[in-house]
Amino acid sequence: MEKNWTMRAWFILSLVIVAVVLLLPSFMDREKYPWLNKINEGLNLGLDLKGGIHFVLSVDVEKAVQDRVDRQTDEIVKRLEEEKIPFTSVKADPVDPKVRIVINAESDAEKFRDKVIDYFRTFRKTGQNGLEYELTMREDYIQNLKESSVDQAIETLRSRIDALGLKEPIIVKQGSNSILIQLPGYKDVERARSIIGQTAQLEFKIVAEDKDPLAAHAEGMPAGITLQQGRGQTSDGGMVSYLYAVSDNKDALIEWLKDKAPEGTEFLLEELIKAEGKKEYMSWLVEKKAYLTGDMLTDARVDVDQQRNRPYVSLSFDRNGARIFEEVTGKFIKRKMAIVLDNRVNSAPVIQTKIAGGNAMITLNSMSDFNTTLAEAKDLSLVLRAGSLPAPVTFEENRTVGPSLGADSIEKGKISIAAGLLVVVIAMIIYYGFSGFIADLALVLNVLFIMAFMAAFGATLTFPGIAGIVLTLGMAVDANVLINERIREELRNGHSFQTAFELGYERAFSAIFDSNLTTAIAGFFLWNFGSGTVKGFAITLLIGIASSMFTAIYVTKVIFHFTMKSGVKKISV
Repeated sequence: MEKNWTMRAWFILSLVIVAVVLLLPSFMDREKYPWLNKINEGLNLGLDLKGGIHFVLSVDVEKAVQDRVDRQTDEIVKRLEEEKIPFTSVKADPVDPKVRIVINAESDAEKFRDKVIDYFRTFRKTGQNGLEYELTMREDYIQNLKESSVDQAIETLRSRIDALGLKEPIIVKQGSNSILIQLPGYKDVERARSIIGQTAQLEFKIVAEDKDPLAAHAEGMPAGITLQQGRGQTSDGGMVSYLYAVSDNKDALIEWLKDKAPEGTEFLLEELIKAEGKKEYMSWLVEKKAYLTGDMLTDARVDVDQQRNRPYVSLSFDRNGARIFEEVTGKFIKRKMAIVLDNRVNSAPVIQTKIAGGNAMITLNSMSDFNTTLAEAKDLSLVLRAGSLPAPVTFEENRTVGPSLGADSIEKGKISIAAGLLVVVIAMIIYYGFSGFIADLALVLNVLFIMAFMAAFGATLTFPGIAGIVLTLGMAVDANVLINERIREELRNGHSFQTAFELGYERAFSAIFDSNLTTAIAGFFLWNFGSGTVKGFAITLLIGIASSMFTAIYVTKVIFHFTMKSGVKKISV
């Protein structure tokens, strides 16, 4: 029996040693002692303690709905062609989630209803005027699409932020279409905005070199916009020429090009970096249809062009993307293919031959030095690997938390814990004597075990988390109060101290367990359904409950036992 108590003592001592070792990286200089990094990375401090960046983003869910309507419009066209149903036009409404279809008089109306209207169950027929049909996206589908767009945006942002190597970022949904992001310890606001806010919608489109809509506007050009001659080649070997617009005023160029693109095409801009960092924009007339998109990517990595000594992003497509890429490059040989990222032309290389294997490249039009271009390539490959956002995001709130606020919070946290401990220690000793001292020792070990556990598992300590620790101290003392009062009661009943000691722990256990269990249930729900600081409070509370149960019941009982074995007949309670 004595051997069992000795093993318990050694077990507690081993836990204390392990806890101290686990906390060393949090309180010692890891640069001076690099071996500490092999233990753990120390306590992670939250935004309120460490400082960092706080963003609130709004997801343009209406744009996500309209994009889905546009894609399904293309699918309707493809379906009509596959079923050989003659049609005059298929157009998506630019404002409402509707598609208007005009079929030919010789078309089989019943076949159209069966093979198109009934096939696309995301739409419902809301109007018909002769051969013209109006399909409107269903309300339940629109709502699900908006919710999934925000959820997908959260997962995409989490992948991008994880790639930055940040510890314990907070990424949660707020309201119906907003996202809260907190990056503790991160200071580069501009890079964070660039990576987080970039939609990264990658598309491959064919340049419409066979059309020249700007030729009719060569006279009376606005100031600051010039037309220049471009040349291209058709797939059958013929030569074509066309005009493209150039300006250093992006907004003016976009405004002038508006409504000048023929049906089925659109003007997109390419940003060119000239000498001394001056930017210039040139127009590309491309087909609206995107043959490949970023969701077909399997990898995006940084490589270096050995001839030019310039970094670029190498792309790899999945099996379906590789097949489409081979078909498109085979069909449009000698034509230009625009690589479009977020509605901006990155480059428009000439397709020299059919490209098999599903690989492509994105060059960076930068006059920067090698290291700057390499950093840009790494960031671009990062967002492409993480996937494109389902819709554009807008920064509603952007602020940084400085280290002074964090330091102030830490100092207040230290004072609150120290003051709480001091008051409890004094009160317990005054009221319970040596038993109170044992309870105080258990409190110190309780704090040690909580902090060590958080350091070992990379949990984040926040200011509400410190509040959770302080609350745990009160609950731990409450357990020892119950035990001591039960021991007093058994002593009044005439039992010896040894018997009263055993009965006190035995009969106080149920009350201690029930009170901690109910608090743990509440903490679990806070952790499961809460977010941000609420979750930080819940985590420390749950860890504290487990630790306080162990120290208040197990540790103090072992200390009591060895105190009595040392020859003390009675301990003040």
